[in-house]
Amino acid sequence: MLYNEMNENDFKLFRDYIYDKSGINYTINKKIILQNRIRRRLRELNMDSYRDYYELIKNKKMDDLELINFFNEVTTNETSFFRHEKQFLALKEMIIPEILEMKKKIGSNTINIWSAAASMGKEAYTIAMVLSEMQELQKFNYKILGTDLNSSVLDIARIGKYELKDFKYVPIEYKKYYDEDHAKGIIAIREELKRNIKFQRFNLMDKFNFIERMDIIFCRNVFIYFNKNTQKEIVEKFYKNLNPGGFFILGHSETLNGVSEDFIYRKLNNENLMIYQKEEK
Repeated sequence: MLYNEMNENDFKLFRDYIYDKSGINYTINKKIILQNRIRRRLRELNMDSYRDYYELIKNKKMDDLELINFFNEVTTNETSFFRHEKQFLALKEMIIPEILEMKKKIGSNTINIWSAAASMGKEAYTIAMVLSEMQELQKFNYKILGTDLNSSVLDIARIGKYELKDFKYVPIEYKKYYDEDHAKGIIAIREELKRNIKFQRFNLMDKFNFIERMDIIFCRNVFIYFNKNTQKEIVEKFYKNLNPGGFFILGHSETLNGVSEDFIYRKLNNENLMIYQKEEK
């Protein structure tokens, strides 16, 4: 089936709808990207009209199967293991030691970590690898929550199987946490690493009522898809969710400048790693 180009009015309808539901901001220069992603749903449903498809989904709830399929198409999911590796060095050398000191003061032995844009789970598994190698955590429990709006990538995360090339930047000392099948070109995360991780679908535009209070939140390479007002709204919710002294970590090209003044900016070895901290009270 041949498809016409998406006209400007239809683009605006979908742009506004996506923004209203998820906070993701499709600018006009991404019109072709959005058009091609929506076409995949048209093909699947044997439809040929963007407007008809919009009418189909516009009043559906976020847990409707077709709306899940729609957001699986229009969300971006680029990720890798040990992406921005210096942030994980900071996790090991600065963040976790400080969190442990705070936990000892209040008599708690549980650390909650949130990978708020988990995608295929590579960030959550990277965090788990780093923490599993830290001897000082042996007397502590840690829980990692991985969330994403895209349910299809979360299915991949739960299974924990990836291509060999995905592990090219994983340091050799973490090899004990996965199994390699070179004949199939697949690497599988071992169950022992999965046991402290939970993956679940979640929309950052929703209220955080069901989310436990967190000690560390990774929300990397997400804000580039949100406008400033949406960033402010979501950061305020993250701030309230963090325990005092908790850490908030952005992607290397992101910043809270002009978004929030509530956090303290932290550096490791005088390097800017986009790590922020909620004041300990």
